[in-house]
Amino acid sequence: MSVFTRLFNNEDLQQIDDLLMLYEQLGYPTTKDELLERLTKLNSHEDYYMLLLINEKGDIIGFSGMCRMMNFEKPGHYLRILAFVINSNYRKQGNGKLLLNESEQLANKLNCEALALNSGNREERVNAHAFYQANGFNKKSSGFVKNL
Repeated sequence: MSVFTRLFNNEDLQQIDDLLMLYEQLGYPTTKDELLERLTKLNSHEDYYMLLLINEKGDIIGFSGMCRMMNFEKPGHYLRILAFVINSNYRKQGNGKLLLNESEQLANKLNCEALALNSGNREERVNAHAFYQANGFNKKSSGFVKNL
């Protein structure tokens, strides 16, 4: 199977059903209208990037949603992965590794010195944590959230 990556553009909104399924599998169910609005806004922001994984039929089978951020503690930038998902029918085939490597290449192109991500501390995320560690990520911190 042949797959490739490229950056999201507004024409990809025509494949909103592929993206809705990926958001559902990621654990972020949403509506078509809400996702169309959100992706349009994200795509118009210069520091946000959505790298798509596309199969030979042109279906969107994964994405890496990222934001280029400045370091507070030192000079420079890093690229934070905010959302990362591969369609469950295409996992365990090297597609996640490919998308992660391409995300790293984008970070290099944007002169970022690191690629960072957070991943939930839930039982269903154990495989994802092992995947990230197998691909060179180090577990360094815990995140905290307070809903307002």
